Amino acid sequence: MPKSDNQKLKLFYIADYLMTETDGDYDKDAEEKHGVYIRDIREHLEKKGIIAEEHSISRDIALLRDVFGMDILGGRGKPYYLCSRYIDFEDLSVIAECIGAAKFISKPESEKLVNLLKKFCSKYQADRISSDYFVAERPRNTQKSMLKSLSSVRDAIAQNRKITFQYTRHTVNNLSKPELRRNGRPYTVSPFKVILSEGNHYLIGYDDTYKRILPYRIDRMAGISILYNEPRDAEDKYKRMSISDFTRQTFGMFISGEAKRVTILFDNSLLNAVLERFGNDYSTEYKKVDDKHFSLTTAIIISEVFYGWICGFGKKAVIQEPKEEVDRFKEFLDSVKQQYA
Repeated sequence: MPKSDNQKLKLFYIADYLMTETDGDYDKDAEEKHGVYIRDIREHLEKKGIIAEEHSISRDIALLRDVFGMDILGGRGKPYYLCSRYIDFEDLSVIAECIGAAKFISKPESEKLVNLLKKFCSKYQADRISSDYFVAERPRNTQKSMLKSLSSVRDAIAQNRKITFQYTRHTVNNLSKPELRRNGRPYTVSPFKVILSEGNHYLIGYDDTYKRILPYRIDRMAGISILYNEPRDAEDKYKRMSISDFTRQTFGMFISGEAKRVTILFDNSLLNAVLERFGNDYSTEYKKVDDKHFSLTTAIIISEVFYGWICGFGKKAVIQEPKEEVDRFKEFLDSVKQQYA
């Protein structure tokens, strides 16, 4: 009987079948692992127009195991199954959850990526991976321009080169079309790190104009160009800074200003919220004040956004020190009160 044109693909069809139909997980209903017998493989090949004897299939499986390193167990009358893969199923599930929960990826794009991940596991495991995640404020469409900008920034970081770009902002005159800040004059920045905070990507870099390290939202950066002839500046400043301190002080209390150590009195009911915001490391100091209150002392970049965060807790949060920051907060509250006079 003449061989079909697919005969040369026999080895690949066997590998694909094992990857799709088998795994090392235990099936409680069948009281066995998800495996396939050699007759199942033979029937699968016949559907592809390939005629193969069982001893030939056994040799191919041995080749996949011994030469290509596939972790195939079984045989000799027992079902074959692919016991492990390049990516463990648990790791694959974590990656899928991260994609599904990513705020900057649209729901259709998220489902597409998760479905691609499912190709790296068996069909039984794929059924256990969900692509249906609800994420508040998820965009309708993934911003391809942002992903392109992110790629350019990462390339510049890898090559230790400066970048130049224009920075945008929204105005009430036209919410659908951002305008260029500084009348379109470009920013020149030495990029060091990309940070994901509350669903947004930020570049941490040294600004040539302001002579300090600042954050820039990457989806607001336009026309990024890598300056291949200009190595990064301020490497020493970046190495001396604590990136964890910088992000805690900056993100969520955004953005500019000098960090100051502030002591705040909180109601005990707010402990989890405070821990989520500031963490608990060497730079933060928590103290029990009494049975109902605790205090936090840490470095914070003072801004009106920070004041708004404090106001959100009402009487359950009080700035205590330093006195000049207490007075500034009072002035802020007076200015807000004047808006309603």
